[in-house]
Amino acid sequence: MNHPRENDLALLAGGDGGRIQRFLLERHLRNCADCQDKVAEYRDLRSELAELEFPDVNWNSLAADMRANIRLGLEAGACVRTTQVPKRWNPRLTLAFASLLLLLGSSFFVRDSSFLNGVRHLRFQPNAASIVPDDPVLRVTGSGVEIRTGSNSLILLNHRGDAFNQTVSAQGDIGKRYIDGETGSVTINNVYLQ
Repeated sequence: MNHPRENDLALLAGGDGGRIQRFLLERHLRNCADCQDKVAEYRDLRSELAELEFPDVNWNSLAADMRANIRLGLEAGACVRTTQVPKRWNPRLTLAFASLLLLLGSSFFVRDSSFLNGVRHLRFQPNAASIVPDDPVLRVTGSGVEIRTGSNSLILLNHRGDAFNQTVSAQGDIGKRYIDGETGSVTINNVYLQ
């Protein structure tokens, strides 16, 4: 028999908890003497606590004391906090930064063409046949669905199934469905191009 948790029994003893929880706990208590004893102990404890008298506490005074302590702590923190004195100018750091800027600036000028001994060497210009288009291309191959951009490609492979349906739309999406002959499971690959 699964017994309810102790905190659920304590809530039942105090009359707290939801209707469904109370219904389930009371149904369990009809058949379980151990849990009935625990609920009775919790009820006795609640009645003893209700008879105790707590001292009168002035909550407004306590709140004012807490605010004063917080203010005092903030002021003490401000006294201890030190301000940092800005460091003086460092010529080595300035020289290193200027050298870096000069190197980066000259790399932009030399990037397109290099000058060696006063002769300008032209960069390699590829012919039209060797240019790979950068526009993404979707296509269905014998092994799956492929998306290709330039020389990079991503292929969704399916080695175990036979393609039985493929769809292509003008909006840039391709779908291919495969059926596995052994298990009869269907695999669906959809690729969308935006």
